Amino acid sequence: MKKNAYIQVNLYKSKSISGILHTYKKQHGFSLVELMVASVISIIILMAAGSTFFTTYKLKEQVKNRIGYEQDVRNATNLLRSDARQLGNFSCLNPPSANDLNSIFGASTFSSTTPSNLSQYLSTNLNLDVGVQQTTGTQSLIFTYLSEEYANTLTSLNCGQNINNLSDDIKAVVYIVGTTASDQEPGLYRVNYSKGIWTSPQLLVSNVSNVKYNFDYDSRKETDCPQTVSAESNVNNTRATSLDFSFDKPPILIRATLSINTQLNNQNVDYVINAMVRQGEVCIKSQP
Repeated sequence: MKKNAYIQVNLYKSKSISGILHTYKKQHGFSLVELMVASVISIIILMAAGSTFFTTYKLKEQVKNRIGYEQDVRNATNLLRSDARQLGNFSCLNPPSANDLNSIFGASTFSSTTPSNLSQYLSTNLNLDVGVQQTTGTQSLIFTYLSEEYANTLTSLNCGQNINNLSDDIKAVVYIVGTTASDQEPGLYRVNYSKGIWTSPQLLVSNVSNVKYNFDYDSRKETDCPQTVSAESNVNNTRATSLDFSFDKPPILIRATLSINTQLNNQNVDYVINAMVRQGEVCIKSQP
């Protein structure tokens, strides 16, 4: 009886051990096929994640790039509008003639075809080296006005007199698209003329391939002007793609269109700047 029990116990142990061994044998690692499939899936996931990252990064850089250009254009707009407000402002002194201005900035820079004042004190033809190699096919834009320092010294006794020293008392600003010795990428530059000296070019907007100007003129005549400030008179503007010297006054509005390569899909983006010119209003002197 004891012997049979012993045999049964041994058989039970033997079955338990064989079961454990059988279970152990079933717990094997991944096969080569499984590893390859897992690797391919991992690579696909990593590629998708990497592609998403680089796409997001590229979009971020493009947005950052675009914001940078828009900020530069806003700064250029503020400067252009400020200069346009000063255009043709010579206080109560006798304004310079085209010949006077050409003696400073070079022959034929300012036209002498305007019937009355011989000049609109604005030009798109610069015949002077200001440190910028102008891009072919573009126009420069030159503003002239009286030096603020000199204007502050004037009194009513000076009205009607000639400007004391043209080269020192006249100020000018030129906007020009081109390259400089230190930067071969074309851009929009602003150069100041003060006290007979042209300052170093100031880069306003980079990667400007072209700039186009339109000019709106006040078509009213002196007889159309209101007699009081409260009187109303319709303004009939005439738009020109170039300076129109049949008008006695400067344009009332200057529109500059900048073509900028923002490096987004290698396409140009146009930015439009509108600048009002106070001296272009025909009726401005008719109002008390």
